Amino acid sequence: MARKRIYDKDLTYDILRNWTDWGIRHSYRKVEVHGEENLPTDGALLLTPNHCNTLMDALVMLRAYNGSTVFGARADIFNNPFVAKIMYFLRILPMVRQRDGLRNVLKNKDTQEVIVETLENGVRFCMFPEGKHRTMHSLQVLGKGVFRAALAANEKFGSERPIYIVPVGIEYGDYFRYRSTSLVNYGNAINVTEFVKTHDVENDVQIIEPLRKELTSRMSELMTFISDDENYEAKWALLKMLSIAGSKKGYGDFGSSLYEDMLRNREIALDIEKALEEKPEKMAEILEEVKEFEAGRKKKGISIYAFKKRSNPVLSVIGKGIAALLGLPYFIFGAITSLPMWAAAEFIRGKVKDKAFRNTVSFGVKIALTVLLTPIYAVLAFCLAPWWLALALLVLWIPTYSYFYDYIEGCRRWFSNIRLLSNKKLWKKFKGIIKDYKKL
Repeated sequence: MARKRIYDKDLTYDILRNWTDWGIRHSYRKVEVHGEENLPTDGALLLTPNHCNTLMDALVMLRAYNGSTVFGARADIFNNPFVAKIMYFLRILPMVRQRDGLRNVLKNKDTQEVIVETLENGVRFCMFPEGKHRTMHSLQVLGKGVFRAALAANEKFGSERPIYIVPVGIEYGDYFRYRSTSLVNYGNAINVTEFVKTHDVENDVQIIEPLRKELTSRMSELMTFISDDENYEAKWALLKMLSIAGSKKGYGDFGSSLYEDMLRNREIALDIEKALEEKPEKMAEILEEVKEFEAGRKKKGISIYAFKKRSNPVLSVIGKGIAALLGLPYFIFGAITSLPMWAAAEFIRGKVKDKAFRNTVSFGVKIALTVLLTPIYAVLAFCLAPWWLALALLVLWIPTYSYFYDYIEGCRRWFSNIRLLSNKKLWKKFKGIIKDYKKL
């Protein structure tokens, strides 16, 4: 029997894939894929997203494309033979990093051969060139693995069809809160085959650096990008404040799509960097004020979104209260029926030290326990109630896990608005920072 290749069609995988895609879609209030027209159709594709939210990055990339995709992941996950088999079934290959030691890095040669074979057979390969995740709106230094794989593929079959490196930007509404938003943004591909032809170099080593520079530039243009320095946190906080309040630049309200929101945030980020260059002393004062504001806001437990300008804040609070009251019966129903799910998720999340992994936990609990609980609830419902009522209860139950978290988030923002009504000092500080920035 011929060896089963990592990209071969597999019915079990396809079933799990569809279930996983459903779980990902419902792990976010809104998901969006932009720039699909940038994906070349005449060659092999190496996808290179930024890595900011652990396993969720790979899952949103998987859901963004209906066809087959093979992924790369850090090699230490594969140390256990049983886990390694599972990872191979899930179409994930081990990627050894320099920090894993020179002897282990040599193992990448075997992986590279599989990558080239995968690309040659028309299957996309996705790897995260940063090598490790980091919950920041910036980029780490890109590793060489993706370029070595692209150059190896180009050497083998580049004369037949081009090899492309496709930069991808992944953006989330919140890295840590379950049921936020996710955007996958494809950029203009780098034609590696043409890149090699137009660069006069003696070997592949010399072409990796210009390729890395080009890919870094293109990836940074596909996301809200904030330079990583000692002011990163303050700049990100100021950006959120300006996004909510608007400014002299006329940013306006958020658009109808996540992509438009990202473009708007990019514009604000660029203006902040420009202001830092032109008026560093004044901006240093503003950023210090932002730090104090953030510390006070968090101490009071007030969401940044509570500062969004409203024609009548009191009526807004009342409206949110009415909405919470109307949604309470379904929340109670959902809290009870989905108790095994959210209780398990919260327990495991509390044990996870890396906060970035917590959304992965919530997703994993959803797809695992939904499979387990659905038949149990179905049997109980149809045994204890008329078929029409049993069916209605099952339909009502399916969204309860998501609604549980949506309702809690809505209440959190409602309470934030209430707290802010009685905190004029914090309101004044917010408006003062915006005013000072407008004067620049």
